[in-house]
Amino acid sequence: MDAIDVKILNGMPIDDTSQDENIDYLILHYKNVAEEFCNNKFKLPYPSGVKKFIADCIKYGDTSNITSRSMGSVSYSYLTAVDLPKFLYKPLMPYRKLKW
Repeated sequence: MDAIDVKILNGMPIDDTSQDENIDYLILHYKNVAEEFCNNKFKLPYPSGVKKFIADCIKYGDTSNITSRSMGSVSYSYLTAVDLPKFLYKPLMPYRKLKW
């Protein structure tokens, strides 16, 4: 999975490469989050549910994690990665393994 896959899944313009380095970093970060949640290691090519989780988390991080905004001196407050909503984890449910 690479930045182009994320852009296609999220409906972003493919020819804009200005954020590709950030997207590649976020792919690795959210893959690790998925592995911890599922108690499972994922190898390339990632399963479709894992791809959807990663793309949705990146999209959520770009658009929905703003908690407050001020216009006067341009101030933004953001949610942290720990505060991801539960609905983002739904595509990972088939890949969860029990931990003994």
